[in-house]
Amino acid sequence: MKNIGILGGGASGVLAALFLDKKQFTYEVLEAKANLGGHASSIFDRGYVFDYGPHIMFSKDKEILDFMIRSLGENVHRCTRHNKVYFKDRLVKYPFENDLNSLPLQDNYECLMGYIYNPYREEYANPANLREWLLKVFGKGICERYLFPYNEKVWNLPVDQLSMFWADRIPNPPKEDIIKSALGFETEGYLHQLYYHYPRNGGYQAITEAWAQRINKPTTEFPIKQVNRLSDGKYEIVSGNRKKTFDQLISTLSIHDFIEIATFEIPSHVRKAAKNLIVNPMYVINFGIKGVDKNQYTAIYFPDPEFYVNRLSFPATFSPENAPQGHYSVQAEITCRPDSKTWNMSEKDILAHVKQGLKVRGLLPTSDTEIVYEEVVRSKYSYVVYDVHFQKNADIIRSWFPSVGIHLLGRFSYFEYINIDGAVHRAREIVGGINGAKVELT
Repeated sequence: MKNIGILGGGASGVLAALFLDKKQFTYEVLEAKANLGGHASSIFDRGYVFDYGPHIMFSKDKEILDFMIRSLGENVHRCTRHNKVYFKDRLVKYPFENDLNSLPLQDNYECLMGYIYNPYREEYANPANLREWLLKVFGKGICERYLFPYNEKVWNLPVDQLSMFWADRIPNPPKEDIIKSALGFETEGYLHQLYYHYPRNGGYQAITEAWAQRINKPTTEFPIKQVNRLSDGKYEIVSGNRKKTFDQLISTLSIHDFIEIATFEIPSHVRKAAKNLIVNPMYVINFGIKGVDKNQYTAIYFPDPEFYVNRLSFPATFSPENAPQGHYSVQAEITCRPDSKTWNMSEKDILAHVKQGLKVRGLLPTSDTEIVYEEVVRSKYSYVVYDVHFQKNADIIRSWFPSVGIHLLGRFSYFEYINIDGAVHRAREIVGGINGAKVELT
């Protein structure tokens, strides 16, 4: 039997172990930290539970969604989306184009007219980038007020440098919904996200831990310092004075980090492709608040560039067990480039900026006595960016590494911006290829 080393104990690594054919392969999961979950792990402190950025369970794929929910057993909380967009000192229902009537009258008019009388449908009939696709679908008014500034804020690139690949994640709304929303009729967009699930206890990390109950015990606290290729083609994984040898690898490590610790020859064109793949870091700023959250929002989006926060979420809305009794929680995200002034700010300055911005917008109590918990967390790798060169570079790494027995899997390795349902889909596909048979979700 071949022995496979699975590098990383996040959701993708644990899924790989779960899906491998145990009649053909032995395996071991190696995780640097003491806990599993990776990017989808959770922070537990003083009765509060925060994830490393908000994660929820939803999917267009019912089979995958049912598998995730079933994996948690009774530990599931079902919620209804209650998202908003903060625009000109008011909260507009999300998605933006489904609540045009809540905009100031002139903005409503220009968004509607730009959508109905849209010259870009012909001009960009075959769009070459995200900017052209957004204009073709939504028109100038909606794009300039929300879609352009928000996407540029999240991805930290001009929209004309973002790939059409991302357009697959943005639903094309029915014309009737846009017109109805401008006139004041209630409409809903992104229906596959309207209802979502979340673990009632244990934060989002609970789903990875549920899967981990069904595999061999992972080896934790095993930070990988070196990957060597031996003369017989096997791989040696080194952590301090500990060494483990495997026939093949499934790597969920960041592709950038993997190349740094690999001691064997990697072709220059593969190195160059990996170097040109963009992944942005993120600040996560967590607040615990004494009192009752009367609004029960799930998320609020901020397109305005002067306020660094791009999204606000409410962990105690996802599950009431995410905060102590009589308290609720708020989590802010700031994405930026790793070489930016924002990423080099002190945590004190980031915290001050976020608190002030949220207080001014009425989204945090004005009195600090009610804010009983605050924390700034830096996440080095967070947002995979689909720039216009993304597909070419991703194809190169996805082709070369498996050719030498290293299968890439996970957000920062296979390199794709996915949620957990996407992680299930990709693990099923990649491991199914290794097994030589379709993986059944049980």
